[in-house]
Amino acid sequence: MVNESRHPAANQTDPHIAGRTLRPVATTTPRSAVPEVIGNPAEDPNGKLRLVVGYDNSSDLEQLRRDLIGTALDLVGYEQVAQRVFDTAIRLDADVVLLSPNCFGYRKELVIDLRMQRGRPIPVIGWVETRTDEGRLMVAAGAVNYISLPTDAHQVARLVQFAQVAVDRLRRERDDGLVSLSAGSMIPRGAAWQSKVISVFVPKGGGSHRSTTAVNLATVLSHVTMGNQKTLLLDFDMVKGDCHTMLGYIHESEQRIALQRNMAVLERGLKDLFEEALRRYDPRGEGWLNLPTIKQYFVDSPALRETQLDLLPGLMRPTDSGEPVFQADRQAVFGVARAIIEIVRRAYAFTVIDIGQDFLAPLHEAAIRQSDDVLVVCPPTLTAALDTRYALQALSAHFGDLSKFRLLISGFKAEYGMSERELTDLVGIPLAGVIPFDDTVATQAINTCSPYALTDAGPLGSAIRHLGALYLPQLGPAFKARTRQATSRSLLKSLFVRGA
Repeated sequence: MVNESRHPAANQTDPHIAGRTLRPVATTTPRSAVPEVIGNPAEDPNGKLRLVVGYDNSSDLEQLRRDLIGTALDLVGYEQVAQRVFDTAIRLDADVVLLSPNCFGYRKELVIDLRMQRGRPIPVIGWVETRTDEGRLMVAAGAVNYISLPTDAHQVARLVQFAQVAVDRLRRERDDGLVSLSAGSMIPRGAAWQSKVISVFVPKGGGSHRSTTAVNLATVLSHVTMGNQKTLLLDFDMVKGDCHTMLGYIHESEQRIALQRNMAVLERGLKDLFEEALRRYDPRGEGWLNLPTIKQYFVDSPALRETQLDLLPGLMRPTDSGEPVFQADRQAVFGVARAIIEIVRRAYAFTVIDIGQDFLAPLHEAAIRQSDDVLVVCPPTLTAALDTRYALQALSAHFGDLSKFRLLISGFKAEYGMSERELTDLVGIPLAGVIPFDDTVATQAINTCSPYALTDAGPLGSAIRHLGALYLPQLGPAFKARTRQATSRSLLKSLFVRGA
């Protein structure tokens, strides 16, 4: 069990804390472990330099995204943990990295290793507070230069200039057999943490693993051996909810299946909550909906043993979305959905929302608008990547921008013929992570109602735990503890046996 006293931020749920959430720090990748790139890396088709950013504060990142539009830099990825900045830069063939020394786990070796990367040098430009020595210290650690916060058009112009000069110079030095590095010291700084609303969305149905990802991400964030945070899983799919089934719950009308499969029964869920909320709905007033009312429609807490996970079950049957409660007044349904999210986000460290394909459906649109991050799940196929690309163009027109959208590649296998870079370039939004393909593990997890985040010690389980660490830095020590435990899969499964 994670000792919360060791993590002072573990119970901190104030949504107004500055900065984005963080991920755990792995040991700095040694130069000998960096994969060798054979031949010349592919040139960017639009002629821009590929930029990966390691940031500290989300508002600074969003301002940078806006200022980079129309420049010679193409933002292909951003991370808040220094080691993940390194990994993303290597995977996505970055040309240059903009790195804040306030990134969680920053250390000078990352700057040097990027510069010494075997395929080609990747220069690092510091992103530092004004009136500090951080820029000088980063240059002493091997950075080529630095820009200052707050970022504005002048600083972005300097960034573009520094990047273009550094890329050309370092590659020329590499070609000439010259490497110029300097070493210094850098003191890591603290990092902020805050609660999040995270929607999991896919524009193309079938084989996308959207609901599976939502369930496992919520499990990682809430289980006592991992995140141990108060987490709510909202199933807002307006076609048919599956999250409750994956966690071992079934509608009370299916008593026979419940007994056969050792599942718990549900009496009510999303449709019933909306019927009650719409009876109270008053768009001009306050207090017509509150947390105690919403909680009446949750499953028995927790949704999984040994977790702090609550669950609002989704629509039990595909026909539920056609019920009058969802068809009478679209604006009222949207208003209720938005109010639910606004209320629960103040009570939970994390709210994970599983939403369906149609982003114009009122529940889906409310979730996207109220989310801090939207994970766009895309399998490694050309059709899925193009469908996602076209959907994001429509989303950008409807919501104004894509600043909160991040790509999550699911079911990935290199043998399928599409690389992570190709998928990221096709879709056109920064990469959040890659979930590998393991059909056996994923299918067994669904059939046994046991999230693979808890039962799989292999690549699939590891990938979803690292995705959770995107939002919660305390997961780093939990990973190490789990590795030492070597708990058997059968023992973990026994945690989830329920009486009917």
